[in-house]
Amino acid sequence: MISRKFLLLAILGLKAGLPGAAAEPIALGDRRALFVDDFLIARRDGLELRLHEPRARETVMVFDAPWEGSGSDFQRLIRVGDTIRMYYMATQLTSTDGKKLGGGAVHACYVESKDGVHWTRPDVGLFEFGGSRRNNIVWAEPKLDNFTPFLDSNPDCPADERFKAMSAGADHLLFGFKSPDGVHWSRISEQPLITHGKFDTQNNAFWDAERKQYWCYLRGFHTADGEDVQDTKHGVVGIRDIRVATSRDFRHWSEPRILRFDDSPDEALYTNQVEPYYRAPEIFVGFPTRYVDRPFSPAAMQALPDPEHRKRRMSFTPRYGTVVTDGQFMTSRDGVAFHRWDETFLLPGPERSNNWVYGDGYQSLGLVETPAEDPTSARELSFYADEGHWKEGESLRRYTIRIDGFVSLHARQKPGELVTPPLVFSGRRLSLNFATTAAGSVRVELQDADGHPLPGFALADCDELFGDTLDRTVTWHNQGAVESCAGRPVRIRVAMREADLYSLRFVK
Repeated sequence: MISRKFLLLAILGLKAGLPGAAAEPIALGDRRALFVDDFLIARRDGLELRLHEPRARETVMVFDAPWEGSGSDFQRLIRVGDTIRMYYMATQLTSTDGKKLGGGAVHACYVESKDGVHWTRPDVGLFEFGGSRRNNIVWAEPKLDNFTPFLDSNPDCPADERFKAMSAGADHLLFGFKSPDGVHWSRISEQPLITHGKFDTQNNAFWDAERKQYWCYLRGFHTADGEDVQDTKHGVVGIRDIRVATSRDFRHWSEPRILRFDDSPDEALYTNQVEPYYRAPEIFVGFPTRYVDRPFSPAAMQALPDPEHRKRRMSFTPRYGTVVTDGQFMTSRDGVAFHRWDETFLLPGPERSNNWVYGDGYQSLGLVETPAEDPTSARELSFYADEGHWKEGESLRRYTIRIDGFVSLHARQKPGELVTPPLVFSGRRLSLNFATTAAGSVRVELQDADGHPLPGFALADCDELFGDTLDRTVTWHNQGAVESCAGRPVRIRVAMREADLYSLRFVK
């Protein structure tokens, strides 16, 4: 409870022109704060919020099993103990020469890994393909599409529903599935759970422990005027959008509503890849694929990789050649209103034999921590993306990014400063995730709600921080204890040069 004394101080601060002084202090507690938006920024001078690109690593899989075809995509990562599970869809889009269009069955498959680099296909022996059950298919049925599992962390979840999944099925409706082990699946109900939507990309559901409800992100279409449409037929050109429905019990779902992007253009989005960030679950991170149908000229099309295959695909439908895709990044604090970054997160990259196609930037759903190449370095976040879409032998590449490292507060050579709104924390020390150049530095000051330095915690008292670390304790005169400031409104002032600040946390 914030006392009347502190509220009065906030009002007085507003009269003095201090940024954010009249707002009720943010109850930060010991939660990790990421600088992916302006939530903890009342004032910043000489600093910018910078989106960081992931690093492309090795190819970890080639989808060359007979049942995997040329359309193995929509990977879903789940860590279970010391094992990383990856679920994905496998089907035939076109033949390798591009002369034949799909037509085969769709399968949900499963592989596993200990390190995120080396993957194995277990023989689960459940479904027959080509006269044999020696395969890694975990679900197959007529009209199956986009089977997307998750590990249900709801404490009231029954044991036989420890794993759940959403999947499109008959009549293009969305059905729910359950499994005790993530391998043996059955329907939750013969009736669809959600009926309004397109459902032809990953239909991504999860339990949200912060808000005590399930979310399901899916896809729909709307017109330029915002009118809801089901498809692009009958002369109506729909814009692909992302929608979300919620549920308390996974059986009864709200009507899906379109996500809001108040500061971004209305662009076509394909997959969504939304989930709570595991180190700060009040923040949703999303990695949607942007769908761009370009009016290519013959010259532009001829200049792209493998133009002959592209022309053959276009004989089935023009968009199979004219559409290109890339990966975006977005965040939300309420699950509906998202900030989507102008910069692209996952680029198609330099032209190779099989890229710059409809299918680039399909990022896996889920982030997993993996060891760094140097075992003495900090762990990283790994995810995956397809390469060589439309051709048999499609491959999967791993990407890595710093833990918490999607966005940073960035300072150039000229020093910059950040001041937060008033906040109330709990904890004994302040930890920063930051990186500097050899000449860079970070210093921190703790202030009262009016912006006055607290005794012993002024900027001049702070020991200079430099280096590159996920967890460094801020010290003042070689002392890191801050519990004397806990439980009352304070501001944090950060002075930086040649540095990136990714996150902070008051640690108990």
